[in-house]
Amino acid sequence: MSSNLPTQWSQSITDRLDTWDGTGLTRTMAEFSTGQDPICTIDGDSRVLFSSSNYLGLAQHPQVVGAAQTALEIYGAGSGGSRLTTGTTDLHNGVERRIASWLGYPECCFFATGYQANVGLISTLADEATIIFSDQRNHASIIDGCRLAKATRGTRTVVFPHRDAAALRTLLADYRTIYPDHRFLVMSDGVFSMDGTSADLPSLVDTAHEFGALVIVDDAHGIGTIGASGRGVIDVSPDHAPDILVGTASKALGAEGGFVCAPEPVVRLLRNQARSFVFSTSTSAANMAAVGAAVGVVRSAGSPVSQLQANSLALREQLRDAGILETDGTDGTDGSAVPADPTECSPIIPIPIGAESTAMAVAAELRSRGFHVPAIRYPTVPRGAAILRVTVMATHSSSQITDFVDAITDALAHVSD
Repeated sequence: MSSNLPTQWSQSITDRLDTWDGTGLTRTMAEFSTGQDPICTIDGDSRVLFSSSNYLGLAQHPQVVGAAQTALEIYGAGSGGSRLTTGTTDLHNGVERRIASWLGYPECCFFATGYQANVGLISTLADEATIIFSDQRNHASIIDGCRLAKATRGTRTVVFPHRDAAALRTLLADYRTIYPDHRFLVMSDGVFSMDGTSADLPSLVDTAHEFGALVIVDDAHGIGTIGASGRGVIDVSPDHAPDILVGTASKALGAEGGFVCAPEPVVRLLRNQARSFVFSTSTSAANMAAVGAAVGVVRSAGSPVSQLQANSLALREQLRDAGILETDGTDGTDGSAVPADPTECSPIIPIPIGAESTAMAVAAELRSRGFHVPAIRYPTVPRGAAILRVTVMATHSSSQITDFVDAITDALAHVSD
């Protein structure tokens, strides 16, 4: 087979790559040859990891790994089909029931990825008589779900300012006047993936319900990390749970997959009509066993959630003491107050940098000092607003946290000289 592309295609692709590279946005993949431990081997070098979403360290937890190994021996490596053909095992059904019970919803539908959960949910529920109101900092999977709903079903999407319930209320009132017969759907992240801020669930839910809107919250980064028992934003505001809750197993739970917790009719609709569920191969039984075991660990007396929250608070305090985060009670990103309660401290701590080239230089300095924190650039964040997205894990030691603060302080000073 020829390795050459047709001339017009070759030129188009080359031009796009050159443009991308010229704006400092080219990415390369770091190669891990160990698991997501605090100290791991990356590109052949030993580094301290401060960028993983394995927040609780459960990807290496012996109960989680052991459950997956046992299931692998019984069920084999792959599922062999979609959930509606041969891809549903007793483990799939059992985990769905377990997650629904844990998070307080009637039913749960498990997808192969969190991205598929959001895209499938939004594009299935919304139609031409639906208007979606989406927080401006929502995850790309929500944005793409809205785009797919518009492309296939004519759904309109309205973006509201980040965590601004007053602005949302104004938009809902205006659109209710113009479209009195339309159904409204309000979507928000629970813990926002780039800045670590949390949705103001009481204001969001009360405002949405005032106008008869359905509320969907994607708490991929909150479940397992915040709240007294680690149930995420619904733990923080139990009286204002969203109508539908989206979560993931690929962050704090240390495995893979996404899920939708909802009333029974919604879950039944998804299982019959969500294309990302119906036409996707099911995740393996071994993965489902890992998810089930991870939920069990989080709910146990020895849960690592409190240690994660303590580490998150400690890192924030040391970064503020070093002058890297603001010292006036804000997190240095959007002026949102840092919660005094450690159970509401997200493990995501953004370090604002600005220029893409500067962020890359700081990340390189950290690598030279033995730490791995990649620069986050456009299109993940706006152009010229690059950050270092620092994440802490329950398995980090206090000395690793202190050493990291010293390293990033030196790296920032070195790049600014």
